[in-house]
Amino acid sequence: MKQWSKLLAVMTVAAALGGCGEQPDRSADAVHSPNAVHSPPISLAGAPTNEATATPTPSLAATPTPASAKQTKPIEMIFAGDTMMDGSVKEAIRRHGADYPFSQIKDEVSAADYAVLNLETSVTEAADKDRNQRFNFKSEAGALDGIKNAGFDMVSLGNNHVLDYKERGLRDTLKNVEKAGLRHVGAGLNEEEAFRFETVRLNGATVKIGAVTRFMPTTAWMATDKKPGVASAYEPDKILAAIRDASADADYVLVFIHWGVENTTVPQPWQRKLAAEMLDAGASAVVGSHPHVLQGFEFREGKPIAYSIGNFLFPDYVKGKKADMGLLKLTLDKGKVGISFHPFSILNNRILKRDEAYEAAQLAYLEDLSYGAELHDQAFLDQD
Repeated sequence: MKQWSKLLAVMTVAAALGGCGEQPDRSADAVHSPNAVHSPPISLAGAPTNEATATPTPSLAATPTPASAKQTKPIEMIFAGDTMMDGSVKEAIRRHGADYPFSQIKDEVSAADYAVLNLETSVTEAADKDRNQRFNFKSEAGALDGIKNAGFDMVSLGNNHVLDYKERGLRDTLKNVEKAGLRHVGAGLNEEEAFRFETVRLNGATVKIGAVTRFMPTTAWMATDKKPGVASAYEPDKILAAIRDASADADYVLVFIHWGVENTTVPQPWQRKLAAEMLDAGASAVVGSHPHVLQGFEFREGKPIAYSIGNFLFPDYVKGKKADMGLLKLTLDKGKVGISFHPFSILNNRILKRDEAYEAAQLAYLEDLSYGAELHDQAFLDQD
């Protein structure tokens, strides 16, 4: 990464920030704090960590992902970032319909073989908020039709807002997502469901997709054998074991992780270490979100990491770098994963195309933020 040496000196902030963005003072539920600093969940705050080192530690039990001889052609998959339909987005959908925010990206998403986004909200009519949260997001079930109609097939619920309205909110979200015809990963009615990798057959190959979060307001959000919740990466052993299990009979294993420090363009050393461990355990690619701004790419032994793909749909208070976003495309072919990025931006509760100059500037910016990844058109290639 070209600016890493300059930025490293100032990146000594906490490992994770929580509120999910920035916004003016207003009374709507969907608000963010500009300066909220977040620690690990209460019961983990004092736990020892190894975040000081950025040296990847290979997993001794890593299982290589097999290349399927049955794959008929390359697979194109889309990943999109943090998506929330509260506040002004909720009002825009009520006025213009559920498809309104997504109209300019529908063709590209629908053309992919499979598409996934991070659904960063409860989808419920529940009123009882989790008071451990500073801000609580609640979207209407009808808004999910816009996500489905835009061409998305799956949502990640492994994030720090799916339980904003407690267990009822999570149960409602699971039901509403399924009713909308979308699959989900990253949360469930118990730990097994939350950590489960969903299997998708695409172009003759077996693709497994899972999700996990490395930020939540309290450990009460963690799924257990007896309680609904999210898949937690605070103690990585469980996600590493899930990746090993998934890779045993998959051609590709993809991990969507909610992590990092909000409003920063550089991943933390512990993120680079955890990403390396997940890839060594058998993941084919790691895709991240939560910082609400874009971060760069990195390859480890040819496998890509996208540290943060930013916001995807957020209310009209997002400006500047928080409004810069796009579609990450993964191309799965012959056991390898390539990455490319198509920049868009958020304006007035919509995802909008921009001109060629904007797209070129954003791609050059991402190249500058990346570690050993070189830009060729919209694709990022491993320099090694």
